[in-house]
Amino acid sequence: MNKLLVLLATVFLLSACGDESVEPITIKSIIGSITKEEFNVYEDKGIFLIKIDYKDAHEASKSAMLKDTMEILADLSKLDEVKSVLIKWNANLTDDYGNKSFDELLAVVFDADTFAKVNWENYKTLDLESIASEYTQHSTLKD
Repeated sequence: MNKLLVLLATVFLLSACGDESVEPITIKSIIGSITKEEFNVYEDKGIFLIKIDYKDAHEASKSAMLKDTMEILADLSKLDEVKSVLIKWNANLTDDYGNKSFDELLAVVFDADTFAKVNWENYKTLDLESIASEYTQHSTLKD
């Protein structure tokens, strides 16, 4: 009787583990798990452009954008199809005269060589502004 219970328990546990459908990790799922902002992804031969629309930009936004950017890059580095990445954060901005425009707030580029060279496992300790192939930020962002 004990052998029968052990056998039934084993079958039950194995059946619970076996037929679950696992969704593949995609670039969109990675970005969506990190930022709640709207975004679009464009790809051409391993070069990825990610445009993120930042709805609630304010002075503290720079550190939040850099944190999310580094986390996105670290996760993308695990995918073989990603060779080079450009991440653009766009937001509604108001100039000194009160004119509003939807403009680029922050842009980070990693060419293929630089992207491959970075140890992304230590992304939390990296200085993104100094290691990126290109880095630009709008004048409204404060250091």
